[in-house]
Amino acid sequence: MKTTPVLALIAMVLAAPAFAQEADPAIDVNGDGFYSFPELSAVFPDLTDEMFSAMDTTGDGLLDMAEVAAAVDAGLLPPMDG
Repeated sequence: MKTTPVLALIAMVLAAPAFAQEADPAIDVNGDGFYSFPELSAVFPDLTDEMFSAMDTTGDGLLDMAEVAAAVDAGLLPPMDG
């Protein structure tokens, strides 16, 4: 077995989470890497303050990509490609 394909596979697996953790520029209009309530509610008009607060586990008023992933896993947000 050659090590080059194995190393390439390992690199791809390790790089995938980094790509998945980038904010979608179509939603993150100010480009800060987080989703604010106004940014998300523009895309999901049924989103309420209460729903957003439930997803904002850090309480900072912004959703980081870990919070978005948790919200998707919990069914609070639909899967997003970003």
